[in-house]
Amino acid sequence: NQWQWWFEEIIFALVKPYMYYLEASQSLRVVVDTQVDSQSLCCNCAVHRLDVCCLFFDCLENMEITCCACTPAPIQLMKHGLFACSPVSPTLAVDLCVLEFMKTLFVQLTPNATAWCEAVESFLDGQGYKLQSKVCFLPSF
Repeated sequence: NQWQWWFEEIIFALVKPYMYYLEASQSLRVVVDTQVDSQSLCCNCAVHRLDVCCLFFDCLENMEITCCACTPAPIQLMKHGLFACSPVSPTLAVDLCVLEFMKTLFVQLTPNATAWCEAVESFLDGQGYKLQSKVCFLPSF
């Protein structure tokens, strides 16, 4: 059962690499070099390679990762700022900045036309950018 695997194994194991990534990226404000490090596995487990499609704001990228029983794919992906969409052999991962934006959007979401603008402003503010004006990009009716 995937839910059990997430709950019992993966979520707790993701905390440390997530915190390291937040520190390295200055709370997702700085782009961190995300080159895949095949030397990050230091055990004698059988390794396997996975091709993962990674969703970023501006593109989709295919990444090949090496994982084993000691360091599963979600941990390897988190070290690169990506959240795996499956606890075992993921084929898709989402950039943490995209997830942070979506979280901000859903927190700000109201049933009116300004929700998207408020979410973008709040997200950019969290990234260290401050909009200087309140320009409405929606057409006036």
